[in-house]
Amino acid sequence: MAMASSGEAARPSVIDAHLHVWPSPSAYTYAEGKAPPDSLAEVSSAESLLEQFAKAGVDGALVVQPINLKFDHSYVSSVIDKYPGKFVGCCLADPTEHGGGVDELRRLLDGGYRAVRFNPGLWPSGTKMTDRVGREMFALCGERNAPVGFMCFHGLDLSIEEIETLCTDYPETPVLMDHFGFCKGVRDPNWQKLLGLARFPQVSVKASAQFRVTPEGANGASWPYVSTGEQLRELIDTFGAERVVWGSDFPFVLEQCGYSGETPAAGIIRECGARLSDEEMAAVMGGNLRRMFPGAWSR
Repeated sequence: MAMASSGEAARPSVIDAHLHVWPSPSAYTYAEGKAPPDSLAEVSSAESLLEQFAKAGVDGALVVQPINLKFDHSYVSSVIDKYPGKFVGCCLADPTEHGGGVDELRRLLDGGYRAVRFNPGLWPSGTKMTDRVGREMFALCGERNAPVGFMCFHGLDLSIEEIETLCTDYPETPVLMDHFGFCKGVRDPNWQKLLGLARFPQVSVKASAQFRVTPEGANGASWPYVSTGEQLRELIDTFGAERVVWGSDFPFVLEQCGYSGETPAAGIIRECGARLSDEEMAAVMGGNLRRMFPGAWSR
């Protein structure tokens, strides 16, 4: 067997902390009202993603169950099984009325998923993530050391009290906040709320989907997203480099800067102006995820 060169051996891991894969509509039925853009229907498969990995020098990823498949985890499960050493699965918690709740979550975790997404928009109207089912699921994640990703698409302010309560009551449950907490730049009113979560040692943040959090009307709303530099630097200064991870939000990023090529998603962190040291870069781009999920990825 050929030995890796010293340059290859020295290259830090690059692990994508947030992306999705889904099959073409001819293979699976999408959840009602959740069909993805037609432009992404044929470029969102695991095989397409692996081609992007090879071009961009990415070693693996945390795959988040896509909303267009809702609670049907069969495709993502098949991908994880088919490509061992490449993907770790993040399942979608089901808090819906008559939904699977903690029993279904336990089944998914027993089946190999190692992280869980909480989407507050899926909780029944009039309920909160701090209800009985939410607490049961969040506590189970702590028992399994499965990080919970909070998807605060409609604004961190709508969920911050629930997140703080869960973190206070269940300090053993790791948390990975999605997409900069969906804060649009450092002057977003919610930005300080996100930084305030640094007081909980269990909370880390995904510096992901940079194109989603560019301030409205701001200059630099394209690669390398100038606002990302300010946000990333403040995250690292507040949380520490060991609690920040890079993610792309594939395949949606393909319609923005792209995953590979001249403006690669993996290059944003280096080019955004945050001036990370080599040690910080290695941690954010993959080292932290390897520590969070030991033994998950092969090179």
